[in-house]
Amino acid sequence: MRARLLGLLLGAVLAACDAASPELGYDAVLQIPGAQFRPGPFPAPTGGPDAVMVSTTRGRVTIGELREKLHGALAADARAAILGLTGTDGTWIVTAGPPTFDTPDDATIDATYGVRDDTPPGSIELEMAAVDGDGKIGAPATVTVIADFGDPPAVPSTLVVGLEWDGAADLDIHVIAPDGGEAWAGHPNTHVRPPPGETEDPMAYLDGGILDHDGNMSCQRDGRPSEHVAWTMPPPPGRYTVRVEARSMCGDAAAPWFVEALDATGAVIGAARGISTPDDVTYGRHGAGAGITALTFTR
Repeated sequence: MRARLLGLLLGAVLAACDAASPELGYDAVLQIPGAQFRPGPFPAPTGGPDAVMVSTTRGRVTIGELREKLHGALAADARAAILGLTGTDGTWIVTAGPPTFDTPDDATIDATYGVRDDTPPGSIELEMAAVDGDGKIGAPATVTVIADFGDPPAVPSTLVVGLEWDGAADLDIHVIAPDGGEAWAGHPNTHVRPPPGETEDPMAYLDGGILDHDGNMSCQRDGRPSEHVAWTMPPPPGRYTVRVEARSMCGDAAAPWFVEALDATGAVIGAARGISTPDDVTYGRHGAGAGITALTFTR
């Protein structure tokens, strides 16, 4: 029965997108094992359900490897999601699952993804749109990640801002740089990209503060949950703001946390402690500027 329903749903989505195809998508830049390939550009909205959010475990994806994890939340009436990369052809259809702790009122998706081995290094943008049972498509949500050739060699950090906490709760650090760039799970780099149409150095993202990973993402508990935003190039001078967002308490009544900023020598620039409770939770509808201000400092 499940296989029949899945086939009917995919048929409705493909028919609505006018994209029925036997292609397997091996040449697409974005690769999602086990998903249904849909050729052509990312589809325009047709009045379907909302895509609430899409996030990744890490802010990086290793070029040529299929091992990164993504999680998405969709409006409750969504039955599937379409995933693609902004500016590239070829998308993928992933069927929706039940709500989770961090999105208790929404359908969800979880998938493994990667990018083709000839993908240029630099920032890329993942798009996700929700689809209902009639194949109607909603407006997409996006997340920016960095495509590179694996973890870079260890380079001393010129500035590190970290968040550590106890328990199962899914907390996110937000670091806002003096130029207004913000690093968090949905945009893991403070580097501010130029307007569409302007040429950008593909390695310019290295000048920003880069988030290492999304701790306790979707209530999948890490051993010692933490998140860090680090600069390896000289950080811009000015005022920095650090915010702590409670994505979900994941069943915990409270989550004590600690925020700290360190300079290149390891000296403490500033630190703060706090406790997140269910009253602080943003659930799936979070973005730039979310959370509570934990620390500000000037460099």
